[in-house]
Amino acid sequence: MLRGVVAHCKRFITHQWRQQINPNYSLFISTSTASFSSRKSSSLHNYYIRKRRKWPIQPFTTHRCESFAVKLAKQLFKQSIRKSKINLLSDLIKSCVAYEIEPTPQSYHLLFKILIQQKPSNCREQIRQILDHIEKVETFQTPERVFIDLINFYGDNSMFDDAVDLFFRTPSYRCDSSVEILNALLSILCRGKRGVDMVPQILMKTQAMNIRIEESSFRILIRTLCKIGSVSNALELLTHMVDEGFDLDQKNCSLMLATMCWQLNCDSGKIMASFEDLKMLGFAPRKNDFCNLIRFLIAKGKGKEAFGLLKQMKTSRLKPDIMCYNLVLDGLVENGEFTSADKVFDELLVLGLAPDIYTYNVYIKGLCVQKKLEDGIKLMCAMKALGCSPDLCTYSTILRALCKAGEFDRVTEVVTEMRQKSMQLNPKIYDILVDGFIANGDVNGARCLLDEMLNENLVPQQTTLDKVTGCDPRMLSQVQD
Repeated sequence: MLRGVVAHCKRFITHQWRQQINPNYSLFISTSTASFSSRKSSSLHNYYIRKRRKWPIQPFTTHRCESFAVKLAKQLFKQSIRKSKINLLSDLIKSCVAYEIEPTPQSYHLLFKILIQQKPSNCREQIRQILDHIEKVETFQTPERVFIDLINFYGDNSMFDDAVDLFFRTPSYRCDSSVEILNALLSILCRGKRGVDMVPQILMKTQAMNIRIEESSFRILIRTLCKIGSVSNALELLTHMVDEGFDLDQKNCSLMLATMCWQLNCDSGKIMASFEDLKMLGFAPRKNDFCNLIRFLIAKGKGKEAFGLLKQMKTSRLKPDIMCYNLVLDGLVENGEFTSADKVFDELLVLGLAPDIYTYNVYIKGLCVQKKLEDGIKLMCAMKALGCSPDLCTYSTILRALCKAGEFDRVTEVVTEMRQKSMQLNPKIYDILVDGFIANGDVNGARCLLDEMLNENLVPQQTTLDKVTGCDPRMLSQVQD
């Protein structure tokens, strides 16, 4: 019974194979055999589904043999380079010849990677030898990635001439150069002045290589010009980029604006004009861009112009945060524009912004400079209820104002309050107190403060020592002891 089933299975398999070879094979089959096959096919159908079928296993194909040979050649090559890396090209060729296979572009790429990572003594000579072999012996099309890695290697080792020479020789290696290899070359050349000087000549010759400069190339050049401080040339290149139909890169515009703001010798009017030119090109400034401009204008003493930028932010649908208001408020207080400072402080409260410790310190400083000491003390007392406790900077501002006003009783009260809050007086506050006592003619009080500093193991500032020892030379020996 089982033998009959096996025999039938064999006949059925043979029938299926012959039908695939000759569809007309069924014409030569007897009627009885066909009927038998139709009767039994339903019961044996599940046996021949994909997961159960047992087709004859074919021998190794040519592809499998080649893969096995490549694997053996690779093992032989690894064994040979473990001993020495003096001549990698010879080791590769011997390994390939031993198993009758041809080296591939990936094989040569592996050689370059080994040389780049290991850096043997004759690394430069081996790279040239491999490149000459690829150019004169091989006939395959070399991938561009191979030359990009080599150019980056040359750039890391300051071999700019070799990088430029390799870039122009890529067509001889049957490589279709694109903008990626150009960008790799530009990136390494723009690291130093010598490389930057070579860029114009390279850009002229790329036209003959049918390489079109793209947006990524402009980005590299603009960043380089900003890095060396040539913002005017960067702006000119950016304008040319837009005229050529490229999209405006917002990051490049932000970088140019930040570079101009870092150059403090730059004229504020020129920067604002460049800012308007960028907006005409389509630049949409962000919050950080406005903050950079505000910092620059404050450093130039242009507090009102910085206040005007806050209005521009709101018209651009950007909500200024507390940092923006702190920058403007600090600039206005430093320039003595207290009326505008009051407007800024009121505006941030109206907008619902919560002042931080820096906001309060700057505003209290402005009140003390205006000799509105009572208002400053009231605001300091109200800070804790407003969710922001005074810090040492706040107390130092109030103490300085009290010392200048000669109200030393209140100075003592403030110092006592600080100690009750477990706040330790730092050398800067002691210097303020000593300066106030000496200005008031109380040398003994200043000497007691210096003794107190020494007992608390605090190092007095040089200005504090000069003031005390200048009034009482006997303190000099005590301090030295």
